[in-house]
Amino acid sequence: MLDEARQQVGLDVWKSYQALQTGKQNVVNSGTLAQVAQRSFDVARHRYAADVGNILELLSAQRALAEAKQQRIHALTDWRTARLQLAAKMGYLDSRDLPESHYSP
Repeated sequence: MLDEARQQVGLDVWKSYQALQTGKQNVVNSGTLAQVAQRSFDVARHRYAADVGNILELLSAQRALAEAKQQRIHALTDWRTARLQLAAKMGYLDSRDLPESHYSP
């Protein structure tokens, strides 16, 4: 029984660690995507201002930028959640470590 509990704890910690590593890579990737989308939007805006580009090009680039920013926020949220879950699985975190404002409605 004790060995099973140890194995389960080890598995939970390993899964949390893997989720953290995946989250870390997603943060890096989403940052790159956001930078590329920002550059694309800047180019489209300058082209539109110079009467070389059209409004559809500008709006498309703006939409892509908004989606990239949304993905970035999602990736950061997932990464922070994975960090907290790993800390909790390892016994480094419990509800007393969080300020009340974070878990009060």
